[in-house]
Amino acid sequence: MRFLKYPFRLLNGLLDRLLALLGAAGMAQFPQFFSQYLQRLGGHLAEAKFLLLRYEMTAEYFNLTLEEYIAIHVNSGNEVLASSGQIINELIQRIGTLEQSYQRLQAASPWTRWWVFLRSLDPVLCRETWADFTPGIPTTLEGAAYALCGLILAWGIYAGLKSLVRLTGRLVSAPFSRRPRIPRNLLAN
Repeated sequence: MRFLKYPFRLLNGLLDRLLALLGAAGMAQFPQFFSQYLQRLGGHLAEAKFLLLRYEMTAEYFNLTLEEYIAIHVNSGNEVLASSGQIINELIQRIGTLEQSYQRLQAASPWTRWWVFLRSLDPVLCRETWADFTPGIPTTLEGAAYALCGLILAWGIYAGLKSLVRLTGRLVSAPFSRRPRIPRNLLAN
């Protein structure tokens, strides 16, 4: 049975290192993903502001404020015009949300970005960013710090799972293990 221990130790060492490397490389991608997400968020914000500017220019052409222009649409009694007024209102709300998120993410320090990112996450933008994500090799202190965290996290998860498997193995095999015999002279006392 001892001859089987060496291949398992070798496999354990390889798996341990491989998972730690994958964890480090994976977490090191966060600064790159964050940057690409922020660029996409900025693009959505710029596009929304451009659309709102066009509505503002149209309102100005009719000597109206944007609020008056929206009110005319919403209160027109015409379903088509009312829906376009609602769209403009939603656009204004969207701009507010995007601006707030963009400012939070830009103001976040490199060490708090992950938390601010999770709190400000727009699922649609995140999916779009992931679909076009280009991994990179981090060359910054921030990238190295995230890589170290990924290494520790992956190694910790692997060590925890390995301990759980060992414990489960002990619990399952315990009823089938041989118990030491008590010598007869001790039983008589």
